[in-house]
Amino acid sequence: MTAAPTAHSLTADVPWNGDFVARELGVRLHSDPAAAVAVAELVGLALRRNPKRAHLLVSTVLAKHIPAEPALVMAAGALLGAFVAAELEAALGGGTGAHNVGLHRGLSAAAAQLSTVLHSTVGQRGKALAALTAQLEQLSSQAPEAIVIGYAETATGLGRLVANALGAFYIHSTRHATPGVEPSAGFQEGHSHATSHAMVPTSPQWLDGDGPVVLVDDEFSTGSTVINTIRELHALVPHSLYVVAALIDLRSAADKARFEALAAELDCRIKVTALGTGHIELGSDILGRAAELIAELPPVEAGTVAAGRLSFVELSAAQAAPIRSDRFGNAAPPDQTTIAAIARQVAAHLQTTACQGPVAVVGCEENMFLPLAVSHALEALLPGTQVLFSTTTRSPIVPVDTPGYAVNGALSFASHDLSHDGPGIRFAYNLNGSHQRPGTIVVFPEPGTPRNAVVHSSVSQLPSLGAAMATAARDAVVVLLPADIPSPCSTTAPRQESSAS
Repeated sequence: MTAAPTAHSLTADVPWNGDFVARELGVRLHSDPAAAVAVAELVGLALRRNPKRAHLLVSTVLAKHIPAEPALVMAAGALLGAFVAAELEAALGGGTGAHNVGLHRGLSAAAAQLSTVLHSTVGQRGKALAALTAQLEQLSSQAPEAIVIGYAETATGLGRLVANALGAFYIHSTRHATPGVEPSAGFQEGHSHATSHAMVPTSPQWLDGDGPVVLVDDEFSTGSTVINTIRELHALVPHSLYVVAALIDLRSAADKARFEALAAELDCRIKVTALGTGHIELGSDILGRAAELIAELPPVEAGTVAAGRLSFVELSAAQAAPIRSDRFGNAAPPDQTTIAAIARQVAAHLQTTACQGPVAVVGCEENMFLPLAVSHALEALLPGTQVLFSTTTRSPIVPVDTPGYAVNGALSFASHDLSHDGPGIRFAYNLNGSHQRPGTIVVFPEPGTPRNAVVHSSVSQLPSLGAAMATAARDAVVVLLPADIPSPCSTTAPRQESSAS
């Protein structure tokens, strides 16, 4: 499958949102014939503000840069979890021949249904998503002995969804400062805008045991970050099996050979699974051509839109259980009682203050899963109101307000959280731009964030998180939740410690 300007239109009226970059920079995406889901269905393309890499693969199912239906995000994560479970079963010798055939058919059918969902327009996917969710419930397979690791910041929510599908312990890497909890490992992501990752489990036994280690990211272009991670983890506690999972895998043959060489060197097995597999072709001198293209682009007009109302939903520990971040390691996600309690409080606030739809729920950076789960619960509490979900990011992306491009609008604002590199600029995409102004934005800062951190900017010349969100909707509602913050003494707790539930 080739990314020609009209070849990837997912509907009759909407072009593929990678057309612009494909045309201007000569980027071509190809899906393997055996790919479960076509790569171009899973991603579009945008331009990075990054001297190391010109293009950005923008997921249609991750809800990092493109707001998506909560059920779609959860289904894509659950499907990837089912792919991982099948890979574990095959690697560990489980299942009969008939069972394996049935499992393969089930995975293929669910992947085909995901394609059906992606070929329908946002707002018209309800029945197709319900059918996909029902199929995924038949594919559930537990692997509680596994350790699932997600990558900050993009895949923290995706990793949690995979861990949920497996019933496994979960932890994600972080770029946040964690006073009182020292990192136990760290690795580098070479092409990123922020390269350093740290692992900050509160349990020194988090990596113990001989179960498989599952590494989850949104996409693999070269796999270098994964190689760095496996080396680091294997030096701490060797494991015999690593399963690497992503929404898309675009590694070259040479990059795949590096994985095989690493497995031989470490005397372990490394298995890779992804919903979409293929490769990417980059045009000649793509960095130089991208810089020229960006310089020539007209600025995206912000327009003269009056700021909307800014309000708060601030919950105490008596109203909602304190949230323990997955960066510290959790055996389970926040329970449904906690999620439902938060959703009820938010829904009541929206109704009392006469907030209008559509509603965009926005998580902040690494805080992805909890607001996703709340947004899913809000759909039932706000019947007839469209609810979409996305998150803020550190990634600097060039917005281009044109069809066939993945990022049509951008908000910039100051960080509100504590990170090793200090205060800085953060972004939210596709909340403004043509036809993208929601009625209400409900934003979830990191649990434990005080009110003044989201109303006062930490960086001169930048608006605060709250002020920026208020420019993009009639109403901006900031949800402040209590945090379960580990103390230094909690680092002696066992690996299977409870989550904040």
